[in-house]
Amino acid sequence: MCKGLFILDFDDGQGIIDPAWDQPEDHVPERLLYAFVPEEDIEHFVGGIPHRVLGRFDTVAFKPLVYEVDIDGFKLTLCQAPLGAPAATQLLDWLIAHGAHNILAIGTAGVIRDLPENKLLLPVKALRDEGTSFHYAPANQFIRLNSKYLDHIKGALASLGINFQEVTTWTTDGFFRETPQKIAAAKRLGASTVEMECAALAACAKYRHVNFAQLLFSADSLAAVQAHDTRTWGRDSHSLSLRIGCAVLTAMPEMS
Repeated sequence: MCKGLFILDFDDGQGIIDPAWDQPEDHVPERLLYAFVPEEDIEHFVGGIPHRVLGRFDTVAFKPLVYEVDIDGFKLTLCQAPLGAPAATQLLDWLIAHGAHNILAIGTAGVIRDLPENKLLLPVKALRDEGTSFHYAPANQFIRLNSKYLDHIKGALASLGINFQEVTTWTTDGFFRETPQKIAAAKRLGASTVEMECAALAACAKYRHVNFAQLLFSADSLAAVQAHDTRTWGRDSHSLSLRIGCAVLTAMPEMS
């Protein structure tokens, strides 16, 4: 250990704190919609479908409810995800320990290429410019998402008649440090979007031997680096992403 930079010195050993420390009586449904959308959108969504509250993830700063939702007789887990790789991965690891196995995250991302707002995007690999993924996977420039699981996601989208575009995404910890040089470097490496969680969530899922994919709707644009365009921050996609995410999870075949 500690032969180079501390963060790059990956340790595959068991963590002292177990994500299943609270030993719940009931596990959550194995198909999880992990939603980077506002709480009010989730509340409105579940208000229109059969659902029940399974519990709450209780931290000092974020206390999301964990729902079981019924989509045409199919039980799914639905939980709001927090912003940023460390918090989002902590909660995902806990949900995995409680039974989540086939996971679809939904949310928005900034674009660093010329893409319209609210376009549906499917990351196939993520550029690792955050710290969390290095606690779950050895150092590497990218993490590739599970290709077999992606095929199931793509098949479900096709069966639903939903158009999408495959992308490489840039996962960063530095929202206010997306500089022109960093954006140019990310583009040279093939990235089209920038967000704050995908690489870490993919690494966590791989480490825990579960399936993970993410659907992103394009939001603000950094394609013109001297003229950041907030557009509407992808607001129109929030409710839509919940509907699409549930439809995709229910359309997929059974997976191990």
